[in-house]
Amino acid sequence: MSDHAMALTARTPDAAFRTRVALRLAIPADAETLVSVINAAYERERWLLPAPRTDRETLVAEIATPQSRLIVATLDGILAGCVRVRLLDDGAWFGLLATAPAFQGRGLASMLVAEAERIARDEGAQEMRLECAEELGLCPYYASLGYATESRGTARFSRNDVDITRVVMRKELAR
Repeated sequence: MSDHAMALTARTPDAAFRTRVALRLAIPADAETLVSVINAAYERERWLLPAPRTDRETLVAEIATPQSRLIVATLDGILAGCVRVRLLDDGAWFGLLATAPAFQGRGLASMLVAEAERIARDEGAQEMRLECAEELGLCPYYASLGYATESRGTARFSRNDVDITRVVMRKELAR
């Protein structure tokens, strides 16, 4: 793990926090605010993955893609985070997990992942996968949510032309 990454474990939100969070599917009108939330959340990864992480057009296209579900979390009516689920031929994949910096460390990301898993199960998926760069130090976080490493290999990240260690993690979804 690099000096930029830190070992993370999932937090369980307390009951009071949970009652303030609403989860729903994103709509195109959310795109502009989501760009700000996502890019701010991914700022800590800028040393490896160049900014910006996303833009409005990309998110609008993602929302319109039939095999994609972009889930947003609002906290007291404020858009606070998101996660994307893609329902592909090889199963469900989640990514683009982001929480606004003001709401990090309170269990919101865990709630978003749980909702992504619920949606994948409801769509008939038996397992969920994700991929991440090992250098970012997020594998322990995903492991704390029940994900296990399925594969690891070197990949070229085209946006900044660097090699990263691509880790695919997998979790069986209970019925």
